[in-house]
Amino acid sequence: MAKKKQTLHQKLNYIQSNLKVEKGRTNSFGKYKYRNLDDIFEALKPLLKETESVITVTDEIIGCNGMNYIKARASFMSENDEDMSSSIYSEGWAREPVTRKGMDDSQITGSTSSYARKYALNGLFAIDDTADADNMDNREHRAGELSSDQVKNLLNLANKADKVDMISSKIDDRTINAGNYQASIKKLEGMISGK
Repeated sequence: MAKKKQTLHQKLNYIQSNLKVEKGRTNSFGKYKYRNLDDIFEALKPLLKETESVITVTDEIIGCNGMNYIKARASFMSENDEDMSSSIYSEGWAREPVTRKGMDDSQITGSTSSYARKYALNGLFAIDDTADADNMDNREHRAGELSSDQVKNLLNLANKADKVDMISSKIDDRTINAGNYQASIKKLEGMISGK
């Protein structure tokens, strides 16, 4: 009997429902379990082959608030679409630290890219990471300063509204701050819904 042709959304649903990626690694310093990008790809590849689908992941570096952010995009496509014109994607953001003990600049960028890619894949394939300690921002913030999560939220919305450059410059010069964060979010959401 011939195999029924599935839509791109049906293939994605199948993978989301069947992808299991255990947290088989332990951070000895923070004492928490986690999974890394390699673990996700290893579990994902058999399901991609089974559904005749492909995944591509790309990065973009965006300067904001004097820092570099990596925006990773994971795109899911079907091999049956000859020109692969249809895709479903998810994005993940991560901020590059200025320095990291024991790492040179390329290693810092590489680890930040891996982190952003992991969260792009988490979003696309409905992989839950809410219990991870690396999901929490435990740094103290000066009064009025945006947290890294707030900056990520603003940049995600700005991307959807095609306003990344405008919003990142307003974050850089502190025009957007903790005091007007919620109002800025509402304004961006209004721009998105008005598209």
